Amino acid sequence: MALASAIEGATRPAQSITWYRGDGVTPEDLAGATITGRLRYAVDGTSRDIAGTLTVTDGAAGEFTWAYDADDVAQPGAYEVQFTATFSEAPTVAKTQKTAWKVLEAN
Repeated sequence: MALASAIEGATRPAQSITWYRGDGVTPEDLAGATITGRLRYAVDGTSRDIAGTLTVTDGAAGEFTWAYDADDVAQPGAYEVQFTATFSEAPTVAKTQKTAWKVLEAN
């Protein structure tokens, strides 16, 4: 999964993401899942929850959106992002590999 960079302070547009299994080809079925995420700032290693809204848009295809909150894009720099899917049908959890993401400095 690749993430597009964001711009400091820009909460639009939302980022569309496809969650693939470890093979990088097969989408993870997210039907019935609630998505959450964590950000780890590369400079000092501090971690925090994603404040924006994560919405499954096509569960069978592994697609969801990340509508940034101002807190998500407040600090420019390099981050690692990890998403978690919690499924309502059973107490099972899936996690993505940590993925690089950048918030670019605004002019």
